[in-house]
Amino acid sequence: MHQLTDAERMRRRRRRRVTAFVTFPAVLIATAGVGSAAGMGWLDAPQRDTCQPTVVPAPARASFATNVLNASGKSGVAGPVHAELGKRGFKVGRLGNDTELRAVTPEGEIRYGRKGYDQALLIQQQVPGARMVELPERFDTVVDVVIGTDFRGLAPRPPRPPARPGQFTLNVYNTTYYENLATNTMNDMVRRGFKQGGVSADPQKSWVTEVAVIRYGENGDLNAKLVQQHVPGSTLLRDDRKDASVDLLLGMKWKGLTPQDQVPPIPPEPPKVVPTVSRPCAS
Repeated sequence: MHQLTDAERMRRRRRRRVTAFVTFPAVLIATAGVGSAAGMGWLDAPQRDTCQPTVVPAPARASFATNVLNASGKSGVAGPVHAELGKRGFKVGRLGNDTELRAVTPEGEIRYGRKGYDQALLIQQQVPGARMVELPERFDTVVDVVIGTDFRGLAPRPPRPPARPGQFTLNVYNTTYYENLATNTMNDMVRRGFKQGGVSADPQKSWVTEVAVIRYGENGDLNAKLVQQHVPGSTLLRDDRKDASVDLLLGMKWKGLTPQDQVPPIPPEPPKVVPTVSRPCAS
């Protein structure tokens, strides 16, 4: 092995000093430059504008027509959807099979024109998973709900608020031979806040041998149960009416109304909520 002389050792020490003298300030300058650039934001990623959906009041459910069309290949699936939308306050239009000669999104589609965009967004809240499809040739606010092969039904209906006496029409019909029974009973019910309807003998000429019968349609079930709280011993009878009215048929064993202080109190009315739709950001 070659042994370094004193002269060679001296030259190596000088080279190390020169290298350190040059490199150390360069590192300081580079570090300071990066720090300054970061402090001034030069190295930050470019900022992108974030788009927020636009929330607007929803159109009234009964202000536009909603058609329900079957594209599932199964018979009878569109009818219940059509009926349920009507119960939820929508103005239902045509019910039938889809006539579009193309494949439909399996979860279903919501078809609309330019003027019916908010209406379609409102319907979409009822049909989760359905694809929005704009029809350029449509110029009204009509919306189509198209049932696909994988349609899983409408969104669950939210709990209904309790019935209130003044929100529906109450008819009181006397099926007995006691005079003024219907008039006196109606007067008592009006004093309790009910909205007066017909007062007469039963138009259907029924004869109730028991205490009373409360007759109602599908949309008046909660109203009928409210009336029953005031009529002890009464029974419920559902018919095919479409409105929310209720008939109180007074029978031969009529014993009068429940004392008002024994009727369950009605819960406070919930605060009114303005329905809205959320227009998504434009892509």
